[in-house]
Amino acid sequence: MTLLDGRFFVANERLASGEKITVENPATLEPIGEAFLASSADCRRAIDAAKKAFPLWRDFPAAEKRKLFLKAKAVLLGRATEIARLLAVEKGTPVVESLANEVFSIVETLDYYGRNQKKTLAPKKVRAHIPLFAHKKNRYLFQPLGPSLVISPWNFPFMIPFLDVISELTVGNTVVLRPSTSTPFTGLAIGEIMTAAGVPPGVLNIVPCRVPQAEEMLVNTDIQSIAFTGSVGVGKRILELASRNLTNVVLELGGKDPMIVFRDADIEQAALGAVWAAFMNAGQSCASVERVYVAEEIAEKFMSRTLKITRALRVGNPLESDVDVGPMENLGQLRIVEEHVQEAADKGAEILCGGRRLENLPGYFFPPSVLAKVDHKMKIMTEETFGPVLPVMTFRDPEEAIALANDSHYGLTASVWTRNKKTAQWAAERLEAGGVTVNDHMTTFSEPKAIWGGIKQTGMGRTHGPYGLLEIVNIKFVSADFSGKKKRMWWYPYAGTKLEIMEKALALMHHPRFKERLGALVSILRHLRTVIAVLPLKSLLRVTGRLFRR
Repeated sequence: MTLLDGRFFVANERLASGEKITVENPATLEPIGEAFLASSADCRRAIDAAKKAFPLWRDFPAAEKRKLFLKAKAVLLGRATEIARLLAVEKGTPVVESLANEVFSIVETLDYYGRNQKKTLAPKKVRAHIPLFAHKKNRYLFQPLGPSLVISPWNFPFMIPFLDVISELTVGNTVVLRPSTSTPFTGLAIGEIMTAAGVPPGVLNIVPCRVPQAEEMLVNTDIQSIAFTGSVGVGKRILELASRNLTNVVLELGGKDPMIVFRDADIEQAALGAVWAAFMNAGQSCASVERVYVAEEIAEKFMSRTLKITRALRVGNPLESDVDVGPMENLGQLRIVEEHVQEAADKGAEILCGGRRLENLPGYFFPPSVLAKVDHKMKIMTEETFGPVLPVMTFRDPEEAIALANDSHYGLTASVWTRNKKTAQWAAERLEAGGVTVNDHMTTFSEPKAIWGGIKQTGMGRTHGPYGLLEIVNIKFVSADFSGKKKRMWWYPYAGTKLEIMEKALALMHHPRFKERLGALVSILRHLRTVIAVLPLKSLLRVTGRLFRR
């Protein structure tokens, strides 16, 4: 595997400041290389480059952008296993998992937007609702905002920032990407791929940097939009800084995602799904299953199968082909997991498997752990654990399950497990979350047509998909009048018969009784010459048509 040299990107040039950080392998705690950090001057240069490149990228032909995205896909395909191995040594996920989740998602997203450039945010014609405006030509335009700042986390250091970059570039924004300093090499790989694909200079700039430099970028007046994925505390700080310039902000701040297993669920399917969604990426996903609520009638069978599957998982070095779960990415997060598990045990929770750091391995290893006898007085059920822990609680009836699932400060995703379509629909409508999956979990982030985001302290706004793109554009309404009429009914002067005409027009268009609407039309016809002088025929016909409205 070839490691990057750790130099950051500004305007497609590989640059380096004087400061370096050593990046370690979380499985072995051995250094894998040194990465340069951008200085304040470097970050300002990145923003200046993005600003300078914006007019070019804003007007970049869709056909050329299509070729660029598909070329990036081809470049990534050629480096897919290399990137997956880089993720394994820098972040700690098994190679097959990195390939299946992070790399595969980006390949599909580049393919989707590469093939749908013309359809993506194409102008939309709108028919006027007000009859007086029926002759006007209306449309929505979806236009880029300008230079955007993307700040991404360490837990999915390839998929999350690359998806945000693709979204920004798709709508015509230029990008300054600040990847996590824990996983800078993966972030820099995004720059290598897009540069190889031919992205114009300045369109994408990648600057790993310290927090003070990131905050300087947040308040830079040339930044028009901010996309952040990370913790609630940092998200609130970003929102505070962004408020100084009223910068557009999209925040995704984590979750405490529930999984509800109804009594008619396929137990084998639900157990396999719970284990994967709880322990994939060592549980370090904002959409991991962090709470399971299972119907009392099937709880024993579900727990038995879940424990058997969990105990069979192999924990170890993610470069080994038969390893299922790798290390956690950093010591700080591992300690939070230890704290949550210990606090739950102290309050009466039963640790059925795992529960203690693996001392026989050199890295940040915490085994897949299953807990029972938990409740909402424990952090393990209320705060984001962000680790390989699966707490399971029972419920008596569906209403209780929904109430327990909604009893959270977060609202990212949730999953429902049932064979009954009506039950699934009933639950999906009542769950307080930005997304709900049925008989699966945590898959919609990878779907290019799906949005991502949530409610409550999960954040604000949405990313990706047709509605996510609307968060990072200027939605402009354009209304054009080419009727040739010199005057408008609502223009000055107000003297003469305008008051009577407008009163009768209101009655014609909105009075609940047909007789009154008909009388109003007769009155208006007495002033037909005046009306025709200011109102085009198409609008006049639409006004008259309201006579027959129910």
